Amino acid sequence: MATLNIQGQKVKVDDAFLSMTPEQQNAAVEEIAKSLPAAAPLDSGAVGDANARAKAGIAKAQQIMAGGGPKPEEGHEAPTFVPNPEMGATGTYLTSTGEGVPIAGPYIDKGLTAASAGIGSLLSGEPYSKVNAEMTRMNEASREAHPVARTLGNVTGAVAGTLPAMMAAPEAFGIGAASKPLQYGLSALSGAAINGADSAVRSGGDIKEAGKGAGIGFATGLAAPFLAPLIGKGVKAVADNLHIGAVARALGLDKSAAKVLAGAVRQDAVDPAALSQLGDNGMLMDLGPNMRHTAGAIAATPGEGKTIVRNAIGARDANANWRIRSALDETLGEAPTPSRIIHRANTNQQRLAPEYREALRDAGPVDTLPIARYLETEAQTLRGEPQRLVQRVRSMLDHQPTPADIARARANDQPPPGTSLVSDAGELLNTRHAIDDMLETTQGTNAVNALTTARQAVDDELRASVPGIKEVDAKYAELARQKDAVQRGQSVLSSGREAPRPDELAVEVRQGALPQGLQVGPSAVPLRLREGARAEIERIVGTNANDRVALQRLIKGEGDWNRARLSTLFGSDKARSIIDLLDREKLFADTSNIVTRNSETAARVAAREAIDPGNAPGFGVREGFIAGGARGAARAAGMRTVDKVIEALNNGGNEKAVADMARTLTGGPQQSAVLEALMKAGRGSRLQQSQVDRVARALLLSGPAEANRP
Repeated sequence: MATLNIQGQKVKVDDAFLSMTPEQQNAAVEEIAKSLPAAAPLDSGAVGDANARAKAGIAKAQQIMAGGGPKPEEGHEAPTFVPNPEMGATGTYLTSTGEGVPIAGPYIDKGLTAASAGIGSLLSGEPYSKVNAEMTRMNEASREAHPVARTLGNVTGAVAGTLPAMMAAPEAFGIGAASKPLQYGLSALSGAAINGADSAVRSGGDIKEAGKGAGIGFATGLAAPFLAPLIGKGVKAVADNLHIGAVARALGLDKSAAKVLAGAVRQDAVDPAALSQLGDNGMLMDLGPNMRHTAGAIAATPGEGKTIVRNAIGARDANANWRIRSALDETLGEAPTPSRIIHRANTNQQRLAPEYREALRDAGPVDTLPIARYLETEAQTLRGEPQRLVQRVRSMLDHQPTPADIARARANDQPPPGTSLVSDAGELLNTRHAIDDMLETTQGTNAVNALTTARQAVDDELRASVPGIKEVDAKYAELARQKDAVQRGQSVLSSGREAPRPDELAVEVRQGALPQGLQVGPSAVPLRLREGARAEIERIVGTNANDRVALQRLIKGEGDWNRARLSTLFGSDKARSIIDLLDREKLFADTSNIVTRNSETAARVAAREAIDPGNAPGFGVREGFIAGGARGAARAAGMRTVDKVIEALNNGGNEKAVADMARTLTGGPQQSAVLEALMKAGRGSRLQQSQVDRVARALLLSGPAEANRP
């Protein structure tokens, strides 16, 4: 015990006052001072009253300091357990989730509270019962203070508790049932079972409450198969709309423009790699029919967008001829002129004349008697054109005396010489040349065979009598083969019977490279075949430059034969480059035609509507088929697409959106990134309607349990 002098009065305090901190002692003194009366003479009664007031002041000070200071009787070692009055909206939501689980919710809620109390007891040292009671009161206070958070937590728990069961046994909830009545019936029964059992558990087994819950669950379960898909579709539409808005902002496009373009990309099922395959001149409008019709709709809509689309198409079309020729020159080399190649070969053959004279200089007489007898025998057995040709060759073997021969005989008093067989190698060589000329114009298998056999007989005698002549013959024959190869190369891409089949051309190229006779080194026949084909490609381009569709058809062909032929002549890589070039240009031409045709047709329809608004006839797919068959029906279907796009643009009333679409469709930087973003927008948000459908079903089947809790 101690005595204090407060306002002139002596007040006794106990040991509890002495164990307080200075701050607590000051607070206690202030409380005691407030309770003391004005100064008065002290007596034993006054001292007793003062002591009582001192104890009251000390108790009051302890109550004030209870939030942060130590308790006098416990010293300064253990903290005071002071629970928060409530947990806020977030805590309320989280703790209410377990409560919302159907049927097992009350047990889960109590279990979570008990677990939390156990942890709190271990940390604070307070008795478990006390902490559990405080946690229970705190939950109740929080849920009373935040009813919305509690409801959301209950709904989350209801859905989370029902979804696993729906995924494990969807048939029990009417999902995937064979018939509609069965779907509705199973859904209603499962809703009644869940809500009835939940109400029974929460009401402590009250039959009335259980029946009420079962009835509500039956009604919501019956409505679930109808309402859940609608909810899923609505939520999916909202999510997709937000998704498209985000993509539009990222691309710097108007939202309506992004929506139209994303729809076209989705409908065309665009391949992400298709744009890169079109090269530097490709545009997004080339990637599919819906993209083209969208561009055609813009080209038919007055404003900046129309100008952008038409200018882009016009500029690309104007450079088509230059693009094709440049690509062909880069891939195959510059095109030669066949007549110049043949002229050079003829000139080189003529330049072989001195070599023939050199070979004939030391030649001895030739023996043509066996040849003459063979031809005479053939002339007796053959008939028709072969007989006439053989007789003609036989006559070439007769040597007619010259005037000099006749004069020489007369000078020697000899009779005039008569006709004799050729013995001069030069004359026999000229005979072979004449036979070669005849072979170039002869028709008919038998006639050609007869001439070929006669020529072979003459050639054999020259080989035996004129050393070195076959070396010169090899050079002459090589030039002749090259001339034939140039002519042959110009026919390999044609579709007629004169064109070789792919396997035949492969054999010709392979055998053409082999040297013949006494030729040294490989032949230039494959080169001349390529030059002839290259010259023919150039001719086709020159005569069809303004018709890229025809150009592609003539060079690529209808089937795959021309691709194989080009691969044989130029290699598979160059052949693929040529075919890809022609396919790209044909696609560009198709885009140009569709965009221009659609815009002009739409303009004519609009003009007619302006002239006679009430009587402008509709022109649908049926009318298109009647007017132009299948192609007319396709055009009419394209026009219907154009009409829909134009209507969407007009309803938007936003010229900026149209201009944004035009710039996007006609190219610009980072087309691949734009296409990827549009494809992403076309796919919609990652939220699946089926997922929302399941959640909505779970909410409808188990949600009434939360709303109907006693």
